[in-house]
Amino acid sequence: MVAYDDARKAFVVDTVLGAIAPAPEQKAAYSDYIGRDDSGAIAAFLDDDSTGILQVSIAKSPAGQLQMRLTNSADFPQGCFYQLTLSKVRPGPISLADIPGGIAVSTVVNSPLSSLYHSLSNVYYPLLGIDQQQGGTAVRKQQRTVDPKLEELLLDVQAGLGKLVRGADGGQAIDQGGGLHEIQTPLDELKYWADLAANPAAGVHARAAAQVLNHLDALQQPLTDLSNGSIEGDWEGALELVGRSGDALRQVWPLKMPPTGWAYPQKRMQHFLKTLGMALVMFVQRKLQGVDLWRTSFNVLKGSLIAAGQLLAAWIREASTLTSDWAVGLDAGGHLWEGPAFCDAHVAAFQDRIERIYALRDLHEELSALLSQEETSALGLGSVFAPFAQLAALHVSEFTAAAWASAEAEHERRLEVVSARISQKFKELFATVIIPNMALSTSQQSGGKDGPNASVAVAHPQQLFQELRQYSRLLSRPRIAAALQAEQSALAKQVDQYLELLQTELDKQQDGARGRAAINTGRLMHGVADSISWLMQCQAKASSVRDILQLLVGTANSTNSTESTAANGTQVGDAPATVALRSCLSTAVSLVQTIETQKKDMFTMWQDDVQSQLQDMASWKTSRLMTFDAANSHIRCHFNEALVGLLKEVRQLQALGFNVRREVLQEVETAGKFYRYGMVLHQCAHFYNNIATEMIPSQKPMMLADAVEFEKVLMNPKDATGRDITWHNASALEGYVRRLSAVAERLAMSNRRLRQWHSVLAGKVVGLMSTDLVRHKDKWVAAVKEMRDIFAGLEAQYPRARQEVWRHHWDFQLYKALEVQFRSGLENINKNLPEMEVSMVCRHHKLQYDPPLEELRMNHIAKHLNGFLGLPLRMKGVSSLSERQGFFAPIADADPAAIAMVYESCEALFASLADELRKYQDWLVLGDVAGDLEDYVEQQLCGSSNSSDDGSNIASNTGGDIGDWELNLRMLKQAAQDVDRLPNEVRIDCYKISLAPFKAYLEEMMKRLREALASSLRKKALSERQAIDDFLAAGQALLNLQATSVEEIGKAGQEARALVTRLSEVPQLRKRIEEKNRLLRQMAAATPAGAASGSSLAIIDLSGLSERWDSFVSQLQAYDSNLEVQRQGLQGQVLKKIQEFEGVITGFASRWQSIKPRGGPTGNPAVVMAQLEDAARQLADIKEEADALCKECEALGVSPPAFPQLEEVQADVMSTQASWGSYRDFLTERDNLAHKDWLSMRDQVWKIEDFLTKWEGTCSGASASDPGKAAIAVVLLQEIDAYRRCLPHLKSSMRGINWEDTHWVQLFSLLGFKAGTLTKETVTLAHFLDKADAIIAHVQQIKELDAMAQGEALIRKALTELKLWALQRMFTFVSNTDKAAAGGQAAAGDTKQGAGGRVPLVKEWSEILSELGNHQSLVASLKTSHYYSMFKDEVASWESRLSTLLNGLGVLQGIQRRWLYLAPIFSRGALPAVASRFRHVDGEFRSIMSQLEASGKVVALADLPGVLARLNSMATQLDACQRVLSEFLEEKRAAFPRFYFLGDDDLLEILGQAASLVVIQTHLRKLFAGIHRVRFSQDQSNITAMSSAEGESVELSTQVKVTETIEAWLDQLTSSMRSTLQGSLSGVADLSDPFSQAPSQVLGLYHALRFTERVEAAIQSGTLPQLASELRQELTALASKDCSNHSLLQLKKQGLIIDLMHSCNVVEGLLGTEGGEAPPRSPGDWVWTRQLRYYAEQVSYQLVIVLRYDKLHCTSEAAVLQGLCWLGLE
Repeated sequence: MVAYDDARKAFVVDTVLGAIAPAPEQKAAYSDYIGRDDSGAIAAFLDDDSTGILQVSIAKSPAGQLQMRLTNSADFPQGCFYQLTLSKVRPGPISLADIPGGIAVSTVVNSPLSSLYHSLSNVYYPLLGIDQQQGGTAVRKQQRTVDPKLEELLLDVQAGLGKLVRGADGGQAIDQGGGLHEIQTPLDELKYWADLAANPAAGVHARAAAQVLNHLDALQQPLTDLSNGSIEGDWEGALELVGRSGDALRQVWPLKMPPTGWAYPQKRMQHFLKTLGMALVMFVQRKLQGVDLWRTSFNVLKGSLIAAGQLLAAWIREASTLTSDWAVGLDAGGHLWEGPAFCDAHVAAFQDRIERIYALRDLHEELSALLSQEETSALGLGSVFAPFAQLAALHVSEFTAAAWASAEAEHERRLEVVSARISQKFKELFATVIIPNMALSTSQQSGGKDGPNASVAVAHPQQLFQELRQYSRLLSRPRIAAALQAEQSALAKQVDQYLELLQTELDKQQDGARGRAAINTGRLMHGVADSISWLMQCQAKASSVRDILQLLVGTANSTNSTESTAANGTQVGDAPATVALRSCLSTAVSLVQTIETQKKDMFTMWQDDVQSQLQDMASWKTSRLMTFDAANSHIRCHFNEALVGLLKEVRQLQALGFNVRREVLQEVETAGKFYRYGMVLHQCAHFYNNIATEMIPSQKPMMLADAVEFEKVLMNPKDATGRDITWHNASALEGYVRRLSAVAERLAMSNRRLRQWHSVLAGKVVGLMSTDLVRHKDKWVAAVKEMRDIFAGLEAQYPRARQEVWRHHWDFQLYKALEVQFRSGLENINKNLPEMEVSMVCRHHKLQYDPPLEELRMNHIAKHLNGFLGLPLRMKGVSSLSERQGFFAPIADADPAAIAMVYESCEALFASLADELRKYQDWLVLGDVAGDLEDYVEQQLCGSSNSSDDGSNIASNTGGDIGDWELNLRMLKQAAQDVDRLPNEVRIDCYKISLAPFKAYLEEMMKRLREALASSLRKKALSERQAIDDFLAAGQALLNLQATSVEEIGKAGQEARALVTRLSEVPQLRKRIEEKNRLLRQMAAATPAGAASGSSLAIIDLSGLSERWDSFVSQLQAYDSNLEVQRQGLQGQVLKKIQEFEGVITGFASRWQSIKPRGGPTGNPAVVMAQLEDAARQLADIKEEADALCKECEALGVSPPAFPQLEEVQADVMSTQASWGSYRDFLTERDNLAHKDWLSMRDQVWKIEDFLTKWEGTCSGASASDPGKAAIAVVLLQEIDAYRRCLPHLKSSMRGINWEDTHWVQLFSLLGFKAGTLTKETVTLAHFLDKADAIIAHVQQIKELDAMAQGEALIRKALTELKLWALQRMFTFVSNTDKAAAGGQAAAGDTKQGAGGRVPLVKEWSEILSELGNHQSLVASLKTSHYYSMFKDEVASWESRLSTLLNGLGVLQGIQRRWLYLAPIFSRGALPAVASRFRHVDGEFRSIMSQLEASGKVVALADLPGVLARLNSMATQLDACQRVLSEFLEEKRAAFPRFYFLGDDDLLEILGQAASLVVIQTHLRKLFAGIHRVRFSQDQSNITAMSSAEGESVELSTQVKVTETIEAWLDQLTSSMRSTLQGSLSGVADLSDPFSQAPSQVLGLYHALRFTERVEAAIQSGTLPQLASELRQELTALASKDCSNHSLLQLKKQGLIIDLMHSCNVVEGLLGTEGGEAPPRSPGDWVWTRQLRYYAEQVSYQLVIVLRYDKLHCTSEAAVLQGLCWLGLE
């Protein structure tokens, strides 16, 4: 190659050479050519300022050489297939700095448009972050960097370019597959057909493309998901896509492309198959992308590898099958596939790579399973995949094959180390598992189940072969196979024995087949198919042996190097094991061939046998369908049943892969056509022959109609023309079988259903038979109710009249069950009653039951006994027999002695309960103790606490012997043991008596007794210890006393001598305390932890008592000598105290005179009262001190002093205090009332009045003789008078009810209170009483203030009520989900929000409007108030708001009512002329109602903008719609007056759906009272018959054609109905049995006409008595006629009986006419003409009714006309 001095030119040459990639030997030549630059294009590009591009165009010469052209202009020459363009980024010459960034390089392949399209799609759109639609799914790979509008334009460009490059708009020839190189994905192919179908210029091609697209469109979404790697169902979804793709391609391959070509040429199909295969490969790569195929756990990876292999194999198989079928013309439609079947080499190579990866990983997994972890590490098994680590295993091409092969070879080399160890493992496996189990299995099979090893569970040979196959990859390795020669020899021996066993079984089967004893395979096989199936099983076993032997022999061959082969197939030099294996293989192959031969021979014999019998089997085709055997009343079907077995055998043999002869197939095909019919006829015949035994007798009336219909169809196999149906008439036979199957299935289903219900009822009755009536009465009630519900649920299909026999049956069964349980209950009622719990309790020291015994007795008798005995009287069953009371009554009346015994056993039961109480009565002895138990114990053990002893003897006071406590404790312990032995509960018949409360009571009482004993014992010990302490304390106090008086000295001497005499008692008390301590210790040890408090059992502490006692005795002996010295020093002290006390008296008298009040109260009365009380207290203290001095003088022998001044002062104080006491009481009582807050006292002013009245009476008793009291009385009366003058105002105008704070402020200002000192909460009655004068002075202003407050309060209350009403009053809505309306409006194009769907509607209009009227009146009354001005604006606002609401709601109510009426009508498309107007109103109404529902409040309506104008406009438009609708309906009713029987909704429905059979059947019964349904012809175009509600059907004489003009064909139906009835009436006389053959109405009318004729004939002949007798006889005969099994005849019978009774009454009335009238002598007499008479005139019938006086003379019997069927007769 040439080296260039110009680096720029070298860059250009290298770039071009790299782009065109010439062959190595041509590279230098091309480099020289480009470097010469003959055209100067390179130089111009490098140096010319005006040249911007260098274009290199490549084409191929006819010789295959590349042709190159370099230019500086942009064009794409003819024949060019590749083009390289270099362009300057900036103008000017190219500099070195411009390389490479200043030169843009681009290529064009095939065409500029194609390159632009692919560059945009694959390069620039992803770089710019533009969403690209892939099959309708947006794909964004980067963040958006362009404007959305520009992005939309670029996407439009992409779409247009795609159409052009794919050829859909370019006119490329489809037959030649133009533009296929642009179809890179399956989605591109679908886009091509979509573009072509949408191209208007394509003409016929577009229509053909639409057909193709119709079949391929189902693949659009799955292929899109596949390309995204997220198909639904993952692997399963992709596998399903393969099948769907095959189905779609089978549909499009035969499609033609006008004028002469095919829609899918073979070349295009090949390309499409390749793109589909590549899409699947790419899907697999995406799914496995990022997965480490060599390190990921095999359990995780295994499923994906298997699924990927299956997916690719399925596609390869599907593509090959498709093209192979098309090659032979299958599903090709004449479009044959030329050449070999399609095979995609790339997909096959990729599948092979996936399978190789799976095989390597599976081999590794097998090795890991056989080796331990230590062995795996030691042998380096974990590194065997190292050669694949740097290899992209899923990159499959011819360039990567060598690298893959090298990696596999290295992998095999690394596994050589592992093979030796694996060989050892296999030796152990063969020695311990395979060979022993094979030997045991073959020995068991050869020796039978009773062989020596029959009890040992061993593996089946097939399982062992499967295990060998599991390790097939390892066993196929040469090194391992060579190491297992001995094991293979042993295996060959066992396999040989197994093959012998198979041969033995085969021989036995052949012998059995000769003896016609074929082996049963356990499958649902028939005859020869079963035998052949068994042979195929044996063949499969032998084949599995052959396959495993071939595997082992193949591995053996690989270990031998000798190539020569002996005559028997063994190779010279083979090892003994290989020879043995080859021998077994030869045996297995021979056995497989033998079985195959036997299988073919057996099939051939079967075909020959069947073909010889075909003629006899075909005889059924010429016979009748069925025949009736009169001898046994059975039906026999003539379809050959042998054909059924033959048909099954042929199908099973075909399923097994056998080709049956054409003759047999033809016969089988013919039999197959009629097989279903024959089976149905056989089943129907069998059903008919056995239905009588399958029906339950009591249910037969319920199925009579179905049974009659079944028999009618079964016995008359005729076609529409009345001819007999044969096997040759397949279409008629199909219709007959369908009808027969339908009626048979209906009867069978009815029978099955009724039998099921019969079984259900039987189960319930049987259950009741064993259900205790006493204990489980609720189950009886529930079961009978369920039975009634079952019968009621069946009434829709089986009317009650038909159920009566069945119901009677079950009533009698219930009777039996009730009788059994009632008798059983009588015998054991007290034992079988539900267990009732009763507690034995102790209340009020009396043992009783809870609840009490008498209450138990009353409840037992009333609730249980009487309730049980009255069950038969109250119980109702399921039929009319038991609905009246008394049906079950004989059960109760059958055994009066047993009932008496029930009451006797009841008394015995309660006597036992009472005895049980008496049994435990003695235990209540502790409860009978009166008072407290502790007091009782203390009284009994310690003696009376109220001892009369003066305490001089300590021992006698304490009392109580320790033996008493010990005895009581022993008895208590024994009683506790007896209580534990008492039972917790006692059962007496149905009563369970719980003794737990009683035992708890006893335990509590004994616990209390024990505690009382312990407490009394300790108390006793404490009292004794206290006696000792008191004795010592008293003595010590005496010894420590320093006497200050003679009395104290004398008293001390006496007490000292008493102490000396009692010294001997203390040691006795100490001994008793020690004994009690001992017993307390014993009780504490015997008491459980926590059972008693520690304080009650604590011992008495005696420590330190001895020392105190000795000290006390010594001090007592020296006490008497000190007393006399103390007495002598006290006398001088007393005299001095007397002199000091007289001075105290004089000072108090002086102070009293200074504070003593004079006359009435002055100043503050409280101060005066306090001074009086203080003086009284001081006087009491002085008096007490004087008494003490007198007593002290008397004790010391000094004369007592006298204090006269003290007595004078005392008398004066007492007198003054009495005078002021009444005033003090007055103030105290007044303050108690007046200091309460006024808000709580304003309703209790009467208390003040009572207070003043009381004190007026008190003051009136004062007299002048007592000046002090008189002065106080004057003061009190003055205050009372002031209070009385202000009381009326306090009670009326100053109560402050409804006052605001401003009113209170004004009141306080009037009364003179300082501003801010009082509020309504703090003001008291005392404040007002203190301002009594101010209240009287301003009474008028106060009244005006109260009136203003009350007036404002009324207005304020009214406005508050309005506000509360506005906030709380909500609309009550009911939902109206109008789906029809929604659908209709949506169809009409209404897109308003809220159209259709749920519409909220207002209810309770009257309440809302009434409330609005009341509130409006209230607002009007507020304007008349004097205080209105303050609330003027608010009242005016409410007046306007309420007016708007009242008017608006009134209009809205009418709109809602009319909308409900019109919405369903217009939703069905009625009156399109005004539909737009209604849609506008509907949208407005829905909007308003939605807004009201959103708010919920009534006042929300007034807040809607312009609501009144909107509502009035809506009302006007609805009126217009309703007028147009009414006019339309009136026109239709005028055309057909019977439309007046229908409402507007029904009429509109029937007018809109005149041809709908469902609508006709629904509304016809409303137009014609007697027509319940009509029957249509087979094509549903004509009405052929009319039916009543009772099932009676009458064929119309003239069929009525159903057309869109409903009034026309309804009028024809009326005429046809009349003519039919007229014709039926004229032919009644000719019928052999008019009663059963004539329609009910015609029959009744016929009898009425005959009656008129007979009466008039009898009148003329004078034979009325004979006629009356005849009529009575006819009535008797008709009444005795049994029609109970036929409901329609029963109705006819009832109607005729009524008519005959009326006829008898009329005739008898003519014979004995009332009022003395004579019997009629001619038909014109009034006695006869006043009766209801029927006359026939030609073909029209008149009902002649003659009037007597002003009333219709028609008896009640005559008024009952024949209303059973068609009342359209006029």
